[in-house]
Amino acid sequence: MVKASQKTLHAKLIRHLREWHRKTGIFAALLLIFLSISGIALNHTEGFKLGHIAITNQWLLQHYGIKDPSNTRYFQNKQFSVSDGYIFNGDILLQAGSESVIAIGRYSDFYLVLSQNTLALYDDTNALVDQITASDGLPIGIKAMIINTNKSTITLKSQTGYYQSGQNLLDWQKVDFITEPSWIKSDQVSSADIDAAKLRYKSQFLSLERIVLDAHSGRIFGDFMVLFMDIVALATIILSLSGLYIWIRYARAKR
Repeated sequence: MVKASQKTLHAKLIRHLREWHRKTGIFAALLLIFLSISGIALNHTEGFKLGHIAITNQWLLQHYGIKDPSNTRYFQNKQFSVSDGYIFNGDILLQAGSESVIAIGRYSDFYLVLSQNTLALYDDTNALVDQITASDGLPIGIKAMIINTNKSTITLKSQTGYYQSGQNLLDWQKVDFITEPSWIKSDQVSSADIDAAKLRYKSQFLSLERIVLDAHSGRIFGDFMVLFMDIVALATIILSLSGLYIWIRYARAKR
């Protein structure tokens, strides 16, 4: 009588375990597939160039606390945008962490990026060719720039007066003007242009590699997701133990 009762109990236990094993197995399988795919992606992050893929999703950017730049301007017919020291030629980051940009303009075969103490030259491949500073003879305290119509010289307005360059941009001669020249100014742009520049700026701080890494570890949604991944680990343990118990019961029944 007792043995019959024990067999009935074991049969019920096996039946419930099978049901839990099946449900837990489906849940765990989906998670393991995701973890396997994200793990492969992380193992080959350089090959997939995940670190070079910028995230532009506003929700994700906001979720990671990436804020809008405090100042955004355009130069050279909207070709260049400048946001909090980050200079972009189109969507390509030209320079990060630069001083406050005063003007950008085309000079001969180069683009000139002028800040208060530095004049940087970039070629058409966005490569930095040279930087001219006060130690090279650049006037100090620069406030404005104009590129002369022949594009062979430039004129600067500084705190000590006006200076015109030689053709190599290393020789500067003080000049005077009867009327104030038309200095290079930032472009007039629409709110859509500003929004595009803000998104371009923010996307530099979040890559697809970071998203995949945080999703793989479960930290993308903070402590909640960490707890969720703990539940997944617990489900995997239950799946393994229930499967092992069912296998032992079947092995004994075959003897």
